[in-house]
Amino acid sequence: MATPLIPSKSVNAWIYLDEDEPKGTGYTTVNSSYQSLVNNNVYKNTDMVLICFFAVIPDNQGYYTIDIGNATTVHPDGSTTAQYLQYTIQDARAQNADVKLLATLNYNTDNLSQIFSSNPDQWPTATANFATNVKNYLVANQMNGLDIDWEGSFASAITRQQFSMLFTAIRQAFDTNTSSYLYLSFSPAEVGNLDVATMNSCFDIVNLQLYSGFTYVSSFVNIGINPLLMAYGAKFESNYQNATNAYDQAQQGFKYQNQSYVYNNITQWRLNSDNYEFEQGQQILLYQLAYGVPGSSFNDGAIAGKAGNPPITTLAVSGGDVLDSLQATNSWVSNGTENILGLLQHGGNGGNGNTIQLSSGELITEVYGYTGIWFGWEVVAQLSVKTSAGHTYGPFGHLNNVSATTSFSYTAPSGQSIIAFNGNTSQVPLASGGTTMVITALNVSFG
Repeated sequence: MATPLIPSKSVNAWIYLDEDEPKGTGYTTVNSSYQSLVNNNVYKNTDMVLICFFAVIPDNQGYYTIDIGNATTVHPDGSTTAQYLQYTIQDARAQNADVKLLATLNYNTDNLSQIFSSNPDQWPTATANFATNVKNYLVANQMNGLDIDWEGSFASAITRQQFSMLFTAIRQAFDTNTSSYLYLSFSPAEVGNLDVATMNSCFDIVNLQLYSGFTYVSSFVNIGINPLLMAYGAKFESNYQNATNAYDQAQQGFKYQNQSYVYNNITQWRLNSDNYEFEQGQQILLYQLAYGVPGSSFNDGAIAGKAGNPPITTLAVSGGDVLDSLQATNSWVSNGTENILGLLQHGGNGGNGNTIQLSSGELITEVYGYTGIWFGWEVVAQLSVKTSAGHTYGPFGHLNNVSATTSFSYTAPSGQSIIAFNGNTSQVPLASGGTTMVITALNVSFG
């Protein structure tokens, strides 16, 4: 049996293929959450993508295998969920050759327990065949492992003996005659009927659902689970209420400590809810924080161009000493339906947030401000916004501790408006210690 490959560091995320956001879009729709993943290079900032949800189904030999749940469901663009799976695999691999793609099992009560008949003598054969079928499925679909969503009645539907037999068989199958390592991931909200020895010998990572409000690392460490397996489970959905746990603290990346425990891995639920812009932006930010990446470029103009250059209708701006972040939302009406192009937040979570909501027909016609040197870093220090209705918003950024300022201004040509921002962000050190992400270069696209 191979030694589990406990990641020394990883930034991971789930994706739920049954949901389409914004409503009415499909995978291939230009303004869908899935195309946002591609356009914003989110897969480049993700080590493991855990794809939800897979079902355990009968094979043609009287045993069981897995397949993407609701595989034949037709989405708004005419694609099936099975096609969504293939699109996701192709897009993720095209962007990040090293990304690990795992199949997350549905947590329906009998999803795993159905493998076990009433006759215990049949269990070794049943689990061995299931394990082989899972391995063959993953290899055939160019996937890298299996993830177990462990919660509710699912976590008590099999016994500890069955747990040990099943996952030992899967680990042995994964380690036999495969050209690349297959991961076994565990994503619990509770302890349930897990077997400690099997967990420590067979699993590679444990993604704690800390956002549940009732999941604690101590529950797992105290029963003997190897702490090095633990990953911080974060959640950034807009309907999340328990902000005292993962919602806020996960933004600090790998520095969060609970009972003197430092997490080396982090996994967030998920990349494509109705709050996908924030989720995907946080994924990029977490990756930069985890790996010490100094920053990245963004090009919202290219993304807006694919949608036909719709105008900005909402602009979120955050500024403190300098310009911390920008996030534009563009929209347009087609066949009587409003379409939303949700662009990601660029920059970090510092400063004071402001939201500019433009009225119908109002366009951004000019932005201007200053760049400068802030604690040794060249940054965008201040930004103001003018619109076709004669309104001026800002300035955002107080120019505190900024020297060597240089003014800049972008004005839209007659008949056009500013439809997107492009530039760079960087992770910069603070005088008080720590780091923050800010805008370090900025220009615009007209349309």
